Amino acid sequence: MKRNFYYDIADELFEYEDIGKYATMKKLEQVNFSITETTFNTSRNPFNKEKGIYCSFNFNDLDDDKTYKKLCKYLTKYLNAFIFELTKKDKPSILFVGLGNENYIPDSLGPSVVKNINANYFFKKQIGCLVPGVMASTGMETADIVKGVLKCHNYDLVIVIDSLATASIKRLNKTIQITDTGISPGSGVNNFRKPLTYKELKVKVLTIGIATVIPYQKIIEEYLTNHHIKQKVSDNIDLIFTTKEIEHQIDYLSMLLVKVINDVIN
Repeated sequence: MKRNFYYDIADELFEYEDIGKYATMKKLEQVNFSITETTFNTSRNPFNKEKGIYCSFNFNDLDDDKTYKKLCKYLTKYLNAFIFELTKKDKPSILFVGLGNENYIPDSLGPSVVKNINANYFFKKQIGCLVPGVMASTGMETADIVKGVLKCHNYDLVIVIDSLATASIKRLNKTIQITDTGISPGSGVNNFRKPLTYKELKVKVLTIGIATVIPYQKIIEEYLTNHHIKQKVSDNIDLIFTTKEIEHQIDYLSMLLVKVINDVIN
């Protein structure tokens, strides 16, 4: 079965009837907040998803202090659990990689977060930070840059931070996903690069992302579905949208991730 769009947020794939052949989903719902855990049992699936666990944290208004604290609490809990499961160590050495383009706000999450993580590899041999830039600026694949660093330094785990694409307007800047499968940079907008995965890097990879953009096709499809209109949407229009408050939201959400990550590694 051919899919004409790659979904970054795994649980959004459950709109397809055949998803149950390849994945299962569990959901924890609370007021203004939910966690959805999607487990792909095989990489041999038509959805371009690697075998592994995808946890999405969905929230409404983070101006509400209770929701903010609850989100931080669960993100910290899950991130600790993922790190221990992948490394079997209480204090593993971790390389944080911030993917994205610093000059394009919706794609700047990775660099914004990683530049504020407490790096200490030069004296404690524990936490390293890398912002490899984008191929248009460096002329190099991000995966090759990361592999170069890994040849010089021994890390137990690579944690990648990146902006993600969503299939729903309601998810923009309101969904954080953690997955133990690695990531293919740019795949959410059909711009596939070398993957950052265990197979490619020979080191376990954890990915943390936030949905910051939505393709034109998904906006139209969502509108047609909500209004019960059956009409095919063209795949030839290559447009990506975000919110008008994206600069403020990226600043706020990146600092939230920085707080959670620094609490986990310190």
